[in-house]
Amino acid sequence: SEERELLDWINKTPNSFVLFQNEQERLREIIAKRVNDEVDLQWKHLFDKIKGGAVLRSNRSKRIFIPAAAAILLISLILGSVFKTKIADQLNVEKITEVTTPCGEKTSFILPDGTKVQLNAGSKLMYPVKFKGKTREVKLVGEAFFEVTPSKNNPFIVKTQQLNIRVLGTAFNVEAFPDAREVNTTLVHGKVVLEKETNDNIVSLAEMNPYEHAVFKTDKQEITVKKESNIDQYIAWKDGKLVFMNAPVEEVAKKLELWFNVSVQVKGEKLKNAHFTGTFTNESIDQVLKLLKISFPIEYTIVKLDARAVSNSPEYKIILSSSE
Repeated sequence: SEERELLDWINKTPNSFVLFQNEQERLREIIAKRVNDEVDLQWKHLFDKIKGGAVLRSNRSKRIFIPAAAAILLISLILGSVFKTKIADQLNVEKITEVTTPCGEKTSFILPDGTKVQLNAGSKLMYPVKFKGKTREVKLVGEAFFEVTPSKNNPFIVKTQQLNIRVLGTAFNVEAFPDAREVNTTLVHGKVVLEKETNDNIVSLAEMNPYEHAVFKTDKQEITVKKESNIDQYIAWKDGKLVFMNAPVEEVAKKLELWFNVSVQVKGEKLKNAHFTGTFTNESIDQVLKLLKISFPIEYTIVKLDARAVSNSPEYKIILSSSE
């Protein structure tokens, strides 16, 4: 509940997120530099006690050991529970922030250069605390919509497992989940270049113009780019809508899994080969299933899963089968 409260506060305004980042940086500097002589003296005193086998007692007479390393670990865990930050030590190592969005949720935030990011469910974005050098590079696992702050001298690069997207200032969507057979890029405005990076060699695959959608087939390593009259099916998720345009049922199932944090199984080859067109806005999973059944020849079964499963694991499994 405290993590949820903090996330809500951070997402209210860009200033809240900047304040949070500044506080992280301040704590990191305190941990790394340890300039307070009195703190050093207290750590030394505590280590001496630990080495001597001393046992510290709380005001409730509970016997507890308090290693100094555990205190530092606790601070790291508190920071990492929301934005898992890899803290560099006194070496000159780039500090990376990691933002993860669980299934069933979406996250909006602003990068250090002012770029706006909307991170879809089940996705992760890694970026430096401060952009340095000639490029602004981030790493994406999953799906995100970017509104990039223009900078002619500092291209913005989104790195995925399969390809890179290089831009100067634009708005675009990237869908690059690790287990997917495709990487999808949709350009709203501006211009982007899709690149393949192999053994430090970068090859340009395609240049995209507004309202174009690119599909990179990971198995064949082939890319196709085509003009789209309606790109809502690719970017409407950021506005709280699920839009399907002649989408395979298995693709619909995958979207429902991410959107509602449920497990969806599609039974039968006939149903797997079927396609669906429709739009859902603010409906619950029950309402979506009922609408699917009305407009599509399916039956569904809902099974409650083991409550002892790991955190953020699906609570329900939905089995879809053909009614024909």
